[in-house]
Amino acid sequence: MRMLLLIALAACSAAALAERADKDQPTIIEADRGVFDELKQVNVVSGRATLNRGTMRITGERMELRTAPDGYRSALVTGAADTMATFRQRRDPTRPGVEEYVEGTAERIEWDERTESVRFVNKAQWRRLENGVVRDEITGQVISYDAAASTYRIEGGEQGGGRVRAVIAPRTTESPKAPPAPLRPATEPPAGKK
Repeated sequence: MRMLLLIALAACSAAALAERADKDQPTIIEADRGVFDELKQVNVVSGRATLNRGTMRITGERMELRTAPDGYRSALVTGAADTMATFRQRRDPTRPGVEEYVEGTAERIEWDERTESVRFVNKAQWRRLENGVVRDEITGQVISYDAAASTYRIEGGEQGGGRVRAVIAPRTTESPKAPPAPLRPATEPPAGKK
């Protein structure tokens, strides 16, 4: 069943990969406090921690960023007791006029630059958006997202009776429109009416 779900998700997902230009961007870390150990190549920051690299953004309460001897980085990000860690990244365009993002939340997020993968652990949720409209959604205990292969692996857990859930939008040739702007009360009466 789980393998079938993985195959279905891979088949329905367009071959959009993480934004390639992100690889050439600097990694920017911000937080309220941090310890940077140059000898061990480990940076630990906490308090509204963010990692930005091009269009990719990871946030949480605490972040441990490691740099391997070959220069690749990996991060372990955890949310605070009452909030989740978050991830968001733009994907390379596959259709004109469609801006696509992937985003997810979990108690813990594990990012690996070398394998171009993100792992969402505990109360994991993942979404794919086109022009700001949610197209696909996945929930489970653990979600592994391989950006290079554009595949997802989902594991169930205690919540939901150990099952995973995926909502997959039908594929159309039409570009989704952005959601309508919320209605606001008019500040002045229409022209010609008083």
